[in-house]
Amino acid sequence: MSALLTAVTRASNQLAASLSPVDTDGGTLTAPPGLLSKSITDLDGALKTGSALSPSDVHGAIDAVKNLNGNGIDDRLFMLEKVLTLMARMPADSEVNQKMQAFFIAGLYKDLPHPPSAYLAPFPTSPPDEQPKRSYNYRSTNGDHYNPAFPNLGRAGTPYSRSVPSASTFPPSALPDPGLVFDLLLSRPAGTFNAHPGGLSSLFFAMANLIIHTVFDTNRENWGINDTSSYVDLTPLYGNTVSKTNAPPEALRRLDGTGRLHEDVFGDGRLLFMPPATAVLLVLLCRNHNFIAEKILNINERGAYQNPPSSDEAVRRAQDDEIYERARLVNCGFFAKIVLYDYVGGILGLTRDGSSFRLNLPEAIRDDNHEIAPVAQGNQISCEFNILYRWHACTSAPDVEWIDTAYDGMVPGKHLKDLTVEEFTQAAAKFLRPNDPDPKKWEFGGLKRDPITLRFDDAQLATIIKNATESPAHAFGARQTPDALRVVEIMAIQQGRTWGCCTLNEFRHFFGLKAYTSFKEWNPNPEIYNTAQALYGDINNLELHVGLQAEESKGAMPGAGLCPSYTMSRALLADAFTLVRSDPYLSSEFSPYNCTSWGFQDAQIDSNDGSYGGGLTKLLLRNLPGQYQSGDAYVHFPFLVPADVKKSMHKRRDPAISKYNWSKPLTPIDPGSGVMTLNLVPADKQAARMTNIVGKYKINRKLVNDTLVAHLSEASVKEAFAAITKTLLEKNSVVRPGFHSKQVDVVQSVINMVPVYFVANHILGLPLKTDTNPNGVYRPEKLYEAWANVGNYVLYDHDAPHEWFLRENATGAADIVKTEVRMNLERLSYGIFSLTGLFDTIGDIFSSKTNHSDAFLTQLLTAGKQENMTIPDITASLFAVVIPSVPQYSAVVTQLVDFYLRKEKEDKKIDLMQMSAAGPAMDSQIAFYVKSAIHSIPTLTPAVANAINGKAAAGSVKRVEGLMLEKIFDKTSPIVLRQIFTLRNLRRAPGTSGVLPMFTQTIRDQPQTWFIDNLSNLSPWPTGLMIQYDA
Repeated sequence: MSALLTAVTRASNQLAASLSPVDTDGGTLTAPPGLLSKSITDLDGALKTGSALSPSDVHGAIDAVKNLNGNGIDDRLFMLEKVLTLMARMPADSEVNQKMQAFFIAGLYKDLPHPPSAYLAPFPTSPPDEQPKRSYNYRSTNGDHYNPAFPNLGRAGTPYSRSVPSASTFPPSALPDPGLVFDLLLSRPAGTFNAHPGGLSSLFFAMANLIIHTVFDTNRENWGINDTSSYVDLTPLYGNTVSKTNAPPEALRRLDGTGRLHEDVFGDGRLLFMPPATAVLLVLLCRNHNFIAEKILNINERGAYQNPPSSDEAVRRAQDDEIYERARLVNCGFFAKIVLYDYVGGILGLTRDGSSFRLNLPEAIRDDNHEIAPVAQGNQISCEFNILYRWHACTSAPDVEWIDTAYDGMVPGKHLKDLTVEEFTQAAAKFLRPNDPDPKKWEFGGLKRDPITLRFDDAQLATIIKNATESPAHAFGARQTPDALRVVEIMAIQQGRTWGCCTLNEFRHFFGLKAYTSFKEWNPNPEIYNTAQALYGDINNLELHVGLQAEESKGAMPGAGLCPSYTMSRALLADAFTLVRSDPYLSSEFSPYNCTSWGFQDAQIDSNDGSYGGGLTKLLLRNLPGQYQSGDAYVHFPFLVPADVKKSMHKRRDPAISKYNWSKPLTPIDPGSGVMTLNLVPADKQAARMTNIVGKYKINRKLVNDTLVAHLSEASVKEAFAAITKTLLEKNSVVRPGFHSKQVDVVQSVINMVPVYFVANHILGLPLKTDTNPNGVYRPEKLYEAWANVGNYVLYDHDAPHEWFLRENATGAADIVKTEVRMNLERLSYGIFSLTGLFDTIGDIFSSKTNHSDAFLTQLLTAGKQENMTIPDITASLFAVVIPSVPQYSAVVTQLVDFYLRKEKEDKKIDLMQMSAAGPAMDSQIAFYVKSAIHSIPTLTPAVANAINGKAAAGSVKRVEGLMLEKIFDKTSPIVLRQIFTLRNLRRAPGTSGVLPMFTQTIRDQPQTWFIDNLSNLSPWPTGLMIQYDA
């Protein structure tokens, strides 16, 4: 976007913010974008992405309307991809877009019957497993009780369903030999490799392998039975009691009252004998479960847990069950978000094309007739989809090599590709067994556990993931499956025949697709269609597995990233929608009540994470600390080959390309740098982070601090702090009906706002939108939120998955402040008759901005010029010094108030109230109380406490400046406390609202106390404390 359009967009947004009402009646505080700004943004987006539809698509649209319920849609006209692309490129808040999504989701979900109407064997009528009653809902071990009306629906150990009953009379005896079919239609020629056209990596198909093994585990003796559940419940991690390939679920658990699993375990032994990337993903999900369980126990939202757990076995087991079950719900939800965002983002090409658009599959939807669209009805996996998910053609070159090596010698004297089905099954019964029945001792891919911790080495796990990320997957299509998997493909063909699966054309008809009339129409390659015709004779005889695998494949295009065969592409979407929308624990039962508030929000996806919404990014950064950094393309786009992502970004001229490190991360960094702590980071690291958000300017901290101290020594500053605090208390206090008292959230409405009001009005010159200035632009609450984010990013180490979000939001906050302050300084420097001064003055008049900041900014400008600093340098320096100190100031004052409201400090509180009533003359005495209390507050780190008390050593890791300077804090904090403690009969509000929400956890052997914000996030900044006082 050009500089002119950017300026117009900013002006339009400023105007919209100025005209928005002060009182939003409890609604959002974010002003809608200006109409001109929105139009420019939409136009810019359209120019970058292009139109989803063109005149050439008229024929496809007519075909879709004409044949939706008739002869079948011609999927070679790509209307499905066009509609998906159209939704992705439309404004997210468009009513048309919302209706299109609802129609699309409901329609694809209804593609499959719920419950199914046919099964491969009689459905069991025996009662389901007994499920212990809890005060919350949770996943059962074997997948029963998901649908109260059909409690066995989807249970492990039940038959596959049948989606498409076949009416084909072509006798099985007339079908060609499976080995011959593989050799002629499916076998990949030796020495060839066709890289995946959509740029998908080998890791994408490792995740596909995990999803497939989550919902498919065909019984070895009876191929019609599925020994796993039909839900995305991470059975490969948690196990079940049905499958003989699974470890017993209780063998995976510690059962110590913490709800955790043993270190780096998983339950499905099948994955030990596959390329190791899939097992690594399971290990990371095991670690993620334990991370979630620890947080649930430590936060203890409902106060129901004992920590450490009780010594009473029954009490301890009950607590362990609850934490385990809630953590499993969250972890499965987290996994499902990876499937919906990363995996489906790869399938539809959205991530490749830089789009964060995703369909909200579990969403509650009302049809046009006001009926609620079906959801959470349960699921039963069908035999047709067992056949569909045979994606061996996409096996990467390194994985083929791994298979050849791992299975060499399975049958002495014979290569894997030469084995018969009988030889393979007999050898597999002996060869494919875990090295030990205890899952804590399972090993794979040449990795060894640490003999003490039983964990795998982080660097070795990361190496497997990184190698799979940069290894291209192979393309789908005829003659693309490696010979190493010949016997597995032959078994797939045999299974389809044993199950009596439908033909390819019957499958297409079921999904409303146009039936093929010839083999040439199915695959226009003469070598393929002539061979298939010789084998099957008639296109209507083409069996499902071969038809899906050897059908012509799609090329990469908007809306298509997986690039499978045409029929597979259509059916795959219906199944993906069903897997998520039919599962109550991913839809109606996935709630803060069942997951805990913290757990529910932890499983959400942030589209502004550098990955266009990437749950896998979060999983890797969280559970492989130090192996990646935020900004590594290998961690932001692990399902795509990074080199291909870079080419795609370069092609669409995406400026974000410069934000990524495109080389393979080889050298591990300090693992602690990706872990959130309350220890202030070293000064050099703070400076580097500040440069990230303000740019490379000459930062003169001493200049700003000296000017602040000189300016804040004036008497008018004390008066300003007193007036701001008093006004906020009066404005935000509410009368308790029937009582002679008032109450107020002293943190959210007062203490957090005081430094924002002062800095905005008296330091920076930002036009605040308040009751007294309704035409202002910036809401104080939103400024605090933005500046707290800046302080969090600059001052503390934080969890690596959050760094991109924090940095980008901090950069946005810096841009606002720099722009406003620069215009103020240019007006003061060049006069109101300069171009900048004129625009700034007009803006000030329209937004009714006061010029209380002019005195300070004039002092700063004069001092800066004496140091040969430019106005951008001065602006950046002011931001760097002042803004991070705003949330620090509020946090310390909050904890001082909380400290003196404790029961054991009642006498000190009375002293404070008496001193406060005496007026400003007692400020020095109140300051003494401030200093004496700081060392007693456990949530203040020793570094901060020493700094506030003037004991920060030279070269210390902390940097105390801005509002936290001793000369400033000592003068202003007593004024704020005086206004609060002058309230009559000051006391905490009853119940939890009168307590600061916080919890303590041990990080690096150090207990640290965190606050919990209003969205259940962990934060270094307090957000709420309700107090009462007599009116």
